[in-house]
Amino acid sequence: MDKVIDFNINSNIDNSKISQIEQLCESNTKLSIEDIETLLSNLSYLVRKKIADYENKDINNYLYTNKCDLAQSIICYYLNKIGVNVNPINTNEIMPGICGHSLTVASFDTLEGEKKYLIDPTYLQFFSKEKCDKNKFVIINDKVCLTPDPGYFVIESNSEKIIEPLLENGYIEFTEEVAKVYGDSFFKTKQGVPFDQINNNLITGSNYIKWFFYYISNLSKTEEELSNMDLLINPINYEKGNSK
Repeated sequence: MDKVIDFNINSNIDNSKISQIEQLCESNTKLSIEDIETLLSNLSYLVRKKIADYENKDINNYLYTNKCDLAQSIICYYLNKIGVNVNPINTNEIMPGICGHSLTVASFDTLEGEKKYLIDPTYLQFFSKEKCDKNKFVIINDKVCLTPDPGYFVIESNSEKIIEPLLENGYIEFTEEVAKVYGDSFFKTKQGVPFDQINNNLITGSNYIKWFFYYISNLSKTEEELSNMDLLINPINYEKGNSK
């Protein structure tokens, strides 16, 4: 993968720790930030690994193009089973005319209060050098018909450091700063607008968070379909219980 930002994807976590965290979620126990990061780091790795294996690709050199809805379904079914509140979102349903992409946002009750997280292990697909080129703009009669990928606009705004943890880990705390960079990267791909309006396609991070947590998209895959594809991720204790 020829990336426009240099980053390395995360690796998986010891299952014994994951099982403990799953049980904490199932019992509605407040989590530590470390617990959440361990859980989501492992989940994102498993999602990437399963999809890469399914496509016979090397996890370290795969863009996951057009696999976002698949990843979203896997993530949502897993987190729902352990009692985590999730919202599946499709960007073009919230902001018509922009680059379509499926993602998941989740809320956790922590020892420090409620924390919101963006879970998107396939966002890295928008950071190839080929598609983050300004020559990808197609302008006809001063109207935007095509744009570079969202990663282009992250680079243009000098926001790589803010978004890099999401590219590496597949998840990130959904702060206003992160929401601003992430949301704008899609909003600036809006088609059918005058070219000079692109730089005005900006919204506050707080508004992006509000939109993403008050809209729910439909999942593209059923649990049965994922199971038949060997892509379903179940909680560890759930799998033990079904193996008896």
